[in-house]
Amino acid sequence: MARLFAPEWLDELKARCDIVDVISRYVPLKRNGREYSGCCPFHHEKTPSFFVYPETMSYHCFGCKESGDLISFISKYENLGFVETVERLANMANMPLPELKDSDAEAISKKKEERKQILAALKDAARYYFNNLRTSHPQALLARKYIDKRKIDSASLVRFGLGCSIDYDSSVKYLQSKGYSLDILKKAGLASESNGKIFDAFARRLMFPLINKDGEVIGFSARLLEDKELAKYKNTSATPVFNKSEVIFAINLLQKMRNERRDNNADYNGLENIIIVEGQIDVITMHKFGFTNTVACLGTALTPMHARKLKQFSENIILLLDGDGAGRKAALRSIDVLRTQALNVRVARLPDGYDPDEFLHKFGAEELQKLLDNATDGIEYKISVLAEQHDLNEPSSRARFVHESLVVLKGLEQASECDIYLPLVHKFSGTPVDVLRLDLDKIEEKEKPFYERDDEPEIEAKPKENVKKDGFALADLYILSSVLYNKDYAKDSDISGLVFTDEGLAQAYDYVISAQAEGNTPNMSGLYSYMEVDKSTPLLKELVAYEFLPEPFPELTFKSCVLKNRQRALSAQKIDLQNACARESDKDARNEKMKLVLELTKQLEDIKREIEKIDVEYAGKRNLYRKRP
Repeated sequence: MARLFAPEWLDELKARCDIVDVISRYVPLKRNGREYSGCCPFHHEKTPSFFVYPETMSYHCFGCKESGDLISFISKYENLGFVETVERLANMANMPLPELKDSDAEAISKKKEERKQILAALKDAARYYFNNLRTSHPQALLARKYIDKRKIDSASLVRFGLGCSIDYDSSVKYLQSKGYSLDILKKAGLASESNGKIFDAFARRLMFPLINKDGEVIGFSARLLEDKELAKYKNTSATPVFNKSEVIFAINLLQKMRNERRDNNADYNGLENIIIVEGQIDVITMHKFGFTNTVACLGTALTPMHARKLKQFSENIILLLDGDGAGRKAALRSIDVLRTQALNVRVARLPDGYDPDEFLHKFGAEELQKLLDNATDGIEYKISVLAEQHDLNEPSSRARFVHESLVVLKGLEQASECDIYLPLVHKFSGTPVDVLRLDLDKIEEKEKPFYERDDEPEIEAKPKENVKKDGFALADLYILSSVLYNKDYAKDSDISGLVFTDEGLAQAYDYVISAQAEGNTPNMSGLYSYMEVDKSTPLLKELVAYEFLPEPFPELTFKSCVLKNRQRALSAQKIDLQNACARESDKDARNEKMKLVLELTKQLEDIKREIEKIDVEYAGKRNLYRKRP
């Protein structure tokens, strides 16, 4: 695959951005000697194991093993493609993008133009639907009737850009008159085709524009207004700009609020909290009553990407989900997703049968504020729900409550955190805390908590990719990691002519050799600029996360590893020649090949003796090392 950007340009981009400055916008970092540390954004932890290394412009988490450079961090955190990530960083650094001269340049340009057209079509569609709502068309009247029924005021209509699709084809015709092709309208999710007919994908529905934090309309959620055997809500299908599992309704308003507060307060550190509700109407009503820090996740299960996006605005989340069984189950599962991203989670409990919209219109903002003020810690909420589900006066039911509660606590990362909640289990069950602590040790970690069990067949977790590594593979990893992490013992070593059998490691070696040939020092950041590390082989992924174990004589280990690499290459050549000899019918040609086999045999014997000498030297130095006072 052709490289879109020269490694030298990418290195300059990353140097201008300053990896510590950029990552600290997502993760609070503290100086730790020459590095910076913080809690990993890619898994839940309380003790920081995420490190940023300014010298090598890289990061590594010793907990989940995620590692990479600034480009890979932004790409993973924001779920962006490579080119989008580079463009975002270039904007941060105020650095113009180079002209693309690769074979992919035309395709990239075409893709960007298509995205631009899709976003423009969606924006014009949102305006068209918005204007429809103010007409005297029967469908618009029906939509306004529903709006009045839900007590949505005119200010909210404007704030959220609500609109209306009045029929099956007028929106398509309008957008075509604006110059958009049917292909773009289909790709934007605005038009559908059936039996050769093109029609509005959201025909005759109330329209809720879905807007990202940059203020771009990326899709729609549409509500049916008539009693038909169709789904009540319909969302834009997957498009180049829309992925339902990442969309947060009203995140653009969070961004607007953050920008305003930053402009007025230089010490602004984020919103006090964010409230998550289930549906768009709930969000609109919450904003109407003054709770403008409210969002929803489009009726889908909350995902880690949702959590990471919200974390950019606040560390504190309040779940305000419907008071029915489905709402409780959604809250229980959402707690885990949010905690995995190191967010503080509380749950505000609505009375059974109420959603936020109904509660506010019946009891008002003051009563809802009381519920929010008394929101329960996420783990406490889980245990209290369990207590409600069991008859704690009946011994067997009480015992089941204790077991299920301990399963919940077993899922916590730290024993100290478990100890915080054991007294709560004691409060409900009367079981002594010391006994609970003993029983907790007996719980199997693989046992699912109560809210994760259902009638569906259990899906086995995908097994971790185990990479078989012989001595040669271990040697290869040591060689390349030593060079890429600029170890002193590897700086002046001759590593020319080495052969790496793993495709990913071979590409990494090509990068090292090309960088050295150009007079540059190869490093891990440069490797990420040279190739797509995340899409490469398992061995390469182990390379970038390589952990050096303490050893007294690494220079000897490095020399031995280089020799082992050459030994493997020569052994492979020897085997190939021996096989060729066996197939060769011409006597003279066979003799020539046998001479080469003998030469390779001699070279292999020389290498074997060199490795043995190093082993002897290592053993001698190790004995002296151990005898030191």
